[in-house]
Amino acid sequence: MKYYKLIIDGNDTLGGVLYAPSSVPYPIARDGQEVKNWQSLVLELRDGVYCHFHACTGGANIISEEFKKLIESFTGDNNEIEYLPVKVISKEYGDRIYYILHFRKIFDVIDKAKTIYAKDTDVILRVRLDNNKTKNLIIFNSQPAINDVIVCEDLYKAIKRNHYDLGIEFMLMR
Repeated sequence: MKYYKLIIDGNDTLGGVLYAPSSVPYPIARDGQEVKNWQSLVLELRDGVYCHFHACTGGANIISEEFKKLIESFTGDNNEIEYLPVKVISKEYGDRIYYILHFRKIFDVIDKAKTIYAKDTDVILRVRLDNNKTKNLIIFNSQPAINDVIVCEDLYKAIKRNHYDLGIEFMLMR
């Protein structure tokens, strides 16, 4: 099965950016750790339109209700993922409820023998996935990076088919 990493398309001129208040500690959400103080969080959309998948200046992956429902249609009840509702405001496009996409754990999916590391360190330069560890996964992360979201080919195709890919680049993982 093929897997794709979701990356915010920095060249997309339509997709907006979600800004967190400067008073909010960075990062808002770190995978594998409890997310704190999200209940009163209000983000602001600037510099473009709403997308279904946003990165946030505060360090979190933010998804629309539709994107959330699409993921859930593939995963069902999945205790390894949580969706934390947050308000997003926009003077131009109106206010909406979005969700912090948060993985409760870091998935053990890296093929350590094929992954490329910086010389004499454990710093990863290029991740290689272990096919045996990913074969039943739909959506997951690979390391404790803030914007590490990987989807299986079926979910990737559904994202494209439903036109939820505005502002997203897909990097094929090996």
